Amino acid sequence: MRRTILLLILSQISLVHFGQIIADHTVVDKFDDIPAEYIAKVKKMLFVIAGESHAGAYTGGLELMEALDPKFNMNRSSYPDAPYSDQYLRVASTMWGDYEHSTGWIGHYGEEDWFTNATAISRTKAGLAYCNSHGYPMSVFGFAWCYDAEAGLNSTGIDPVYGVHWYGNSIGSPEGDIEWGIDAGDYALTGNSVSMDSYISATQAYNDYCAANNIPTKVFFATGPVDSYAGQEISYQAYLKWEHLRDYVAAHPTAILFDYADILCYDNNGTPGTTTWNGHTYPHITATNYGTGSEAHIGEPGILRIGKALWWMFARIAGWDGN
Repeated sequence: MRRTILLLILSQISLVHFGQIIADHTVVDKFDDIPAEYIAKVKKMLFVIAGESHAGAYTGGLELMEALDPKFNMNRSSYPDAPYSDQYLRVASTMWGDYEHSTGWIGHYGEEDWFTNATAISRTKAGLAYCNSHGYPMSVFGFAWCYDAEAGLNSTGIDPVYGVHWYGNSIGSPEGDIEWGIDAGDYALTGNSVSMDSYISATQAYNDYCAANNIPTKVFFATGPVDSYAGQEISYQAYLKWEHLRDYVAAHPTAILFDYADILCYDNNGTPGTTTWNGHTYPHITATNYGTGSEAHIGEPGILRIGKALWWMFARIAGWDGN
């Protein structure tokens, strides 16, 4: 009996330790610890990042990693159908189909294509299946947030729990492009069936779809921009949305999170960036990571941090235990 209990405990520890992957500011410096074996495995991968302008930080970060150290070499292609290679990480930023197109390579992927409506979810699943069945299955796939969680008009009422108006874009929502909150309970304030839970549900659905259909693609969750609206309500409510997502991932032992926001809220020396709104102090991008804001809305130091954390995440997905 005690042996059975011990094995059960060990299996649960293993699941949490090796299953859940959270790439945040604490892993940025660990890229240099990746064993050669797992660097080689990452070079067999195809990484596809769907998004808009902020997605450039992902692809740009990987390019800066290669410039930093040639062993982290990559090849950026316009489409995921580039020939297979085990000599470099393949990177693309287009997807097959979107909300408005059932077929064709699409290089602009917004909230309307990922989570705000049933058509988007159906077509993203179809894109995953298309890439897999045509011989270029994506190894790692994710959505790069733009200002979708914080732009737009604010809700008419104040949330009684969080004390904020809600903001956000929701193109493709049944209710139109209006603000959105954290969960279904915020419909009373926003009039929008879309919420942060819509993104979570859609992203989880893509992982479940891949598992059910033997598609070897890992779909990761991601937080988004922290490069605008410092010290304003719109920025604080976005932080609350990212916190809600982090809570979801923390409760799911096989989830993968790329914490884009957290990575940018710390400098290389560990100094955090913060701002304050209405008595609430919360994380914000550091001045160093923001730079001139001219590349994917941030600067090269921040983009390089993104690239370092991506390599760490890829290696973990490839099977590295992080030690």
